[in-house]
Amino acid sequence: MPITARELSYAAKTQVFTRNFRHLLPVPRFLVRGPFMHGQSKPKDTKPKDRIKFWNIVPGDFVKLRNDSKGTVHEVHKINKLSNRVILKREINKANYVPDARSGSGVSVPYSQCQLLVGKYEYPPEGSSTEPKVQNVFATRITSSEPYFNRKGGYWIWRRYAVNTTPRLPSYSADKFSSIRIPWPKTNAVTRPDPSPYDTTADVVNEVTYTPPSLPSTLLSPAPRVPSEHEYITSLSKPEKVSLPKEAPVEVYLHKELSNPHARAKKQARWQAYQARTKALLEEFIKAEYANLAGRTKREARTEATWKWQQRLVQDRKEELKRRWRNRGAEARLERKAQRKARKMAKRNEKLRNLVLADAPNQVAPPSRRPAATA
Repeated sequence: MPITARELSYAAKTQVFTRNFRHLLPVPRFLVRGPFMHGQSKPKDTKPKDRIKFWNIVPGDFVKLRNDSKGTVHEVHKINKLSNRVILKREINKANYVPDARSGSGVSVPYSQCQLLVGKYEYPPEGSSTEPKVQNVFATRITSSEPYFNRKGGYWIWRRYAVNTTPRLPSYSADKFSSIRIPWPKTNAVTRPDPSPYDTTADVVNEVTYTPPSLPSTLLSPAPRVPSEHEYITSLSKPEKVSLPKEAPVEVYLHKELSNPHARAKKQARWQAYQARTKALLEEFIKAEYANLAGRTKREARTEATWKWQQRLVQDRKEELKRRWRNRGAEARLERKAQRKARKMAKRNEKLRNLVLADAPNQVAPPSRRPAATA
């Protein structure tokens, strides 16, 4: 399975140990080509054959950049195994350190430009000075032991050694030189704050609030019957008619009502029941047509039964949609709207019937309403 879009977007990680080698898989080209939205960074990756399998520089290490005459030490924040890049922590007011504006954490540098910090060592005093000089020693060449899988932690682990350093160690000798082991960075333990009034304390969580009913000692004895939902509802209104143990929680009796109806298992069960019901309905139609062929072949009868079955499914679907429409209150809402319109129209007609115009010189009665002239 190739690299997914999510893995490509979150390729820069802060994990110290290697849990898998999915970063060696190829990246689909359509994820790299785009198109991309305005302001969205374009993901970059290297060829799978050029990617590093075992990373000796991990988040938490301290490194310096090659050809840096001042030897500024930077802390590794993240590593991107798809592009062989190391993201350093953002540092302010540091000489020759320009943070990357597009990155929220710091500057991104190639893996090959980083030299791992081995430690600090004392060197003999130089010139007229009498005090020893403490310098940072960086590894220019690193080797590692045979990696093995830690089953308890679920990650690959190996030991890393510095074969060559800059500057040379004070006790360096070409004949008696031995590699220096570099320990892995230690991860800080997560500090948990004290619980606030909005948090649940441990004693409340561990409190026993439900004791299950006692089961029979032998398999031959009948198991106790679980009361139904109807019995529980009846016990709420008429406790003298049905008596249930008060220590039993409500969830025991209403587990069907309180469970999620949209769970995947329930959806699958409903879908399987629907498929079985439609299949049984098709067999009924075919059996009915086979019983009365009326000069038709079985193939023609089966075709007609299939057509009737499809029409029945369409009709059942329409009835189901209408039932849902009625259950969610759409029919009652439509009736209320019609009644409201009828009341509004009745009030309007009543106002028109009771309308009386005052006599005024600018009013002319139509000829049909004028009183007849008397001789």
